[in-house]
Amino acid sequence: QPKAFTIIGHSVFYNNKQLAIQGGEYWTINKYNDFNFVNDKADTVNNPYKLVQVLNNQFTINGFLKYPHPFQISYYDAENNSGRSSDFFFVDGGTINIDISDLSSNKISGNLLQSISNKEYQHLKKLYSNSVDTLTEEIYDFKAKQKTIRKYIIQNPNSYVALWDLAFDYAFAKNSKTDDDRKIILKNARLLSPAIKKTKTYETLVKYITEDLELTKDKIFPNIQLDSLEVFEDKLFPNIPLNSVDRLIPIIKKNKFTLLDFWFSGCKPCLAQFPSYKITYDLNKRKGFEIIGISVDRKADEDDWRNVINKFDLNWLQYLDSYEIVTQKLNITSFPTNYL
Repeated sequence: QPKAFTIIGHSVFYNNKQLAIQGGEYWTINKYNDFNFVNDKADTVNNPYKLVQVLNNQFTINGFLKYPHPFQISYYDAENNSGRSSDFFFVDGGTINIDISDLSSNKISGNLLQSISNKEYQHLKKLYSNSVDTLTEEIYDFKAKQKTIRKYIIQNPNSYVALWDLAFDYAFAKNSKTDDDRKIILKNARLLSPAIKKTKTYETLVKYITEDLELTKDKIFPNIQLDSLEVFEDKLFPNIPLNSVDRLIPIIKKNKFTLLDFWFSGCKPCLAQFPSYKITYDLNKRKGFEIIGISVDRKADEDDWRNVINKFDLNWLQYLDSYEIVTQKLNITSFPTNYL
């Protein structure tokens, strides 16, 4: 049965400002989470991301979760175009009080630190502290960390915290992971108990890793169907009927090289790559080089998508994957993601 939880936040530092509360894995596309915020007028985006206004030095968030989930609180400084986030903390259910000072220090305090899962998370981080920077959480020695987690799971197979730690290790810097890295995470995950294996988080983690292992270097790329996506066409683009680009493989076969670029309009690293892409494309498009851009912008953000295409003069095929048809098929959860 889902457990109710309430987060009561106290902050003098962020009074009259807006904070974001993210739960579980909160990237653009994911299915790890099994919790819900209680919707109210403060919501701007549905689970797992919620914006709240701090009024009279306080805010309250309510929700339901089926098992412990990690949460994080963030603040976006629009004036300086910078973001600050707290460390992850675990919520088991019930009411927790948190005190939030300047998030540039990443720290929050309150009775949440005494929760069973949060105590376990702090303990687990100490166990692998020799392979991870305790301040930045950058992993120095991935295999050493996974070896520590493996020992921990053997002793604690019912650990939701260990499950989430594996999910973090897989999701963060996902595109830099090797097949061996993915196999290690998968091997460790399979040591978890039958109860843990029934969770949405476990099922998604195993599914994503398995799909990644099927889509690796030198393997045949899936023949993705593109005719269900919306195509961007105007005077800058060749007027190619959709039925001539129904599937990806025919486009690839027509060219020596085809670059698939998965992006969205609000992704700054995605936009930062466009100038160099533009130069490369213009120099090589007559030599058998093609780019296919696939954006995951929502229907509500379609104008932003079109504005970016026009602003950067992206004169190659552009598709809008608002319903995440292609990105979910390829298990793409971070952006930009590219395949050549």
